[in-house]
Amino acid sequence: MQLKDNQRESGAVEEREDGKAAKPSFRLDRWIPYRMFLVASSTAELLASYYGPRYGLSQASWRILAIAGGRPGLSSKEICHAGALDQFAVSRGIAQLVTLGFAQRNAGVGDRRFSAVELTPEGYKVLEEIVVIGQAMEARILESLSDAERESLHAMLDRIEDACAGAVARGWQAVAGDANSAKLFPQFTSSE
Repeated sequence: MQLKDNQRESGAVEEREDGKAAKPSFRLDRWIPYRMFLVASSTAELLASYYGPRYGLSQASWRILAIAGGRPGLSSKEICHAGALDQFAVSRGIAQLVTLGFAQRNAGVGDRRFSAVELTPEGYKVLEEIVVIGQAMEARILESLSDAERESLHAMLDRIEDACAGAVARGWQAVAGDANSAKLFPQFTSSE
């Protein structure tokens, strides 16, 4: 197989000599965002298998419980941002927590349209129990790493989160433009 000159270094696309077929060399199993997703997803499912049957919580409700427990008084909009959840999921999750007696909504002092979410004493008890299980899971997952490797992992994840936030803020068009500038991929155009 012969690689196109402008793609040789990136290894992004292989082209057959006859030019009839191009085969991406992309491997999903080596793509860092996907690998991080798999770890997060399998861990979330394992934890959900505990709190779902025990407390009737959805994954969104658990995240809201954890966010509100660590930062009492947030609005639903702030919870959306902190938990990477859409407004509908947050609204349903808060309603579920209120129905279960784990949280309460408090109207804002200056603006009655603002609703602050706070955990009840029962909500804090449930949160503490789930956190113990979650921390045990994290310890099991990370036990193969040394303390130095764990610290390095945290530092790297901080940088990756910042870079991801920057990419999201710029939008996919800017990211595609970066790829075009580096001549890694065919020219992307916006349909807008």
